[in-house]
Amino acid sequence: MSGVKTRHPEITEIRRKQWRRMRDAMEGEEQVKFAGREYLPMPPGFKGAADGGVEMYEAYRGRARFPAFLSVSVPAMIGIIHGREAQIEMPGPMEYLWENADGEGLPLEAFHRRITRELLVIGGYGILTDAPQDGGDPYLAGVSRDRVINWDTDFWVLDETRLVRRGFDWEQVEQYRVLTLEDGVYVPILFVGGDGEGERIEARGRGNAPLPRIPFAIGSAVDLSPKIQAPPLIGVVNAAVEFYQLSADRRHQLHMSGQETLVAINGDAPDFVGAGVVHEMRGAEGLTPDLRYVSPSCSGIESHRAALIDAREAAVMAGARLFEQSAPAQESGTARKLRFASETATLLSVAHSSSALLERALRNAAMIMGLDEEEVVVTPPADLLDQTMSPQDFAALFGVYREGGMSWETFFANGQRGGIFSEEDGPEDEFARIDNAGELGDNVI
Repeated sequence: MSGVKTRHPEITEIRRKQWRRMRDAMEGEEQVKFAGREYLPMPPGFKGAADGGVEMYEAYRGRARFPAFLSVSVPAMIGIIHGREAQIEMPGPMEYLWENADGEGLPLEAFHRRITRELLVIGGYGILTDAPQDGGDPYLAGVSRDRVINWDTDFWVLDETRLVRRGFDWEQVEQYRVLTLEDGVYVPILFVGGDGEGERIEARGRGNAPLPRIPFAIGSAVDLSPKIQAPPLIGVVNAAVEFYQLSADRRHQLHMSGQETLVAINGDAPDFVGAGVVHEMRGAEGLTPDLRYVSPSCSGIESHRAALIDAREAAVMAGARLFEQSAPAQESGTARKLRFASETATLLSVAHSSSALLERALRNAAMIMGLDEEEVVVTPPADLLDQTMSPQDFAALFGVYREGGMSWETFFANGQRGGIFSEEDGPEDEFARIDNAGELGDNVI
């Protein structure tokens, strides 16, 4: 039966599996191992054991190692993207969002980083700009991409199922929010339990004005679109899962090769074994008794080692830049830039999508507050690579400015991009600090 729980056709089982893989990999080894055979199948030979191989599989899984390719790479990429913070402009009445973007005390810059994190991990994110029912300033409510379960033109369904505390106990409450337009006016409808008639919620702007559009924004790692795409770092996770499975096999072989077994040939097994024990064996007529320790050859150990290296290389190629082949001291800055060039294009698209998504959410807040939306501008960094300007380059640039070859504003913008001037200042601020500066616009200082 169709209903509010119906999922959009793009949310296939493949996509849901990818999202699950990404979430589990971010949680780390314990979460991946908790998923059991989803990531590490049981070897067929284990099933012949008396308990169906349960005990052997537990030991097999326990020895395996799941690498932190993703959980280390994502923070590093966020650091690169936000190493040069986006420039955010908005009207004065919205300044409170700098300190409290989500209504729960999360600063706007931290909220922006959360957007970027979700774009890297899941490949999408949604933001509902909402306001308290009893009045108050609007806030930004982040929505995980896997919680946006259905959509169409002027139609969204958000899964808001969550744990709710009842005294000392916690209860899972199923809830869905439908965002739609009725006669050109935004109307949210809340479904508690997922069945029956939904409850229409009053949604008005300042001065009790109706809202002409749905204050919901959604984007992917490449654009502002609800279209679902594969997470940009899914290749890193696939390589990590491959590494995990190979690690289990290799460590199982190492374990077995280190567990020598005492074998009695043409005679009875000894009652005791260990250092210093002497055992006398008598064989039947015509048979020579023998007592020896044997162990498996495990000839595939080296092959597994080579395969583990290949899996690590696959993670590097997929985006895990922290797993470098050469030591940082042996690699020049130019070589590092060239090696990261192809990945920087992807990171730059994520940076632009993250900023565009934040801008649209902030413009929705301006709409609710009755402010000029055009005053909200979020400008992403133009480049993510290190562009620190050398003193020699800065001196040459200053000479061009003094000779009248460029304006102070252009000179300041280049110096700011090169890390000379603070990113929080404007050209007027820096000009005012200079002794005998004269009037802004003069070429000679």
